Amino acid sequence: MSRRRQKRNQEAYWAQNPGLFDLPAEQLQEEGDSELMPMDDALLEQSERVRFMSFGSGSSGNCSYIGTESCGILIDAGVDNNYVLEQLRLNSIDVATIRGVLLTHDHFDHVKFAYALLRRNKQMRLYATNKAINGLLRKHRMSRRISDYHTPIFKEFPFKVGCFTVTAFETSHDGTDNVGFSIEGGGTTFVIATDTGTITARTDAYVRQARNLMIESNYDATMLRNGHYSPHLKARVASATGHLDNEDAARYVASVAGGGLLRRVFLCHLSQDNNTPQIALSAMRTSLEAAGKPVTTDLRSVDRIYLSVLPRLESSDLIILD
Repeated sequence: MSRRRQKRNQEAYWAQNPGLFDLPAEQLQEEGDSELMPMDDALLEQSERVRFMSFGSGSSGNCSYIGTESCGILIDAGVDNNYVLEQLRLNSIDVATIRGVLLTHDHFDHVKFAYALLRRNKQMRLYATNKAINGLLRKHRMSRRISDYHTPIFKEFPFKVGCFTVTAFETSHDGTDNVGFSIEGGGTTFVIATDTGTITARTDAYVRQARNLMIESNYDATMLRNGHYSPHLKARVASATGHLDNEDAARYVASVAGGGLLRRVFLCHLSQDNNTPQIALSAMRTSLEAAGKPVTTDLRSVDRIYLSVLPRLESSDLIILD
């Protein structure tokens, strides 16, 4: 086809199919009378709602996720990294959006798979105190190259991880430089207080600001006392630097719930030998209801506190938080 004929064909096409800016002003006015409707704010915000799930909770391994469509965080890395990645995929969570791992302390059930996870996901950082990293390297046979991924954090100094603001605070355990975390973002506050023999003053300060709380309910005192643990191990578990028992956790949460902010409670790190989910739930339910705070297992409820136990060896459901 000659260039002249090609040009004529193009001119004929545009004469029959004018572009937007070729239309007369009056035609534009007629066809443009309808207004563009703004998107519903709820639809705009839905993708950035905060979600939570646990991949395992207990002495066999601890790891959980909190995040939105655009950014996420893992808390501890004691669960097989292949299982964690598979569960993320099954729940349509893009691992590339996860910015790092928050480390509560250096015990093996919280750090076992940290290096494997970080090595396979270069975008992630390991957020831990300097003492916790030193303790990890001293206690466990783990590559020293994990230090390449380390971002130092300091108690009571907020730091940003993607869309979240995180503050580490003092807990009471026999690890190295133990911390809990307050995570703010997406219009909610999520607090993690696990592996603590007692509620410290700083733990209390942050828990009272939480809408969503993940708290240890490790053992039933009677089961521990009558169980097969050695006297030394029983004393360690029950000490102020050990773990939190069901009744202490229940009384404490009931005292906090009166403030009116708390919406959801996730019981974590239950002992396999000295506790059961039923006993832990019963203790917490009894204390909350005695304090005038009815509980529910229905996430849709708006006038009751949602209560659940995080599974020991498998993932929880993916839960939308507010």
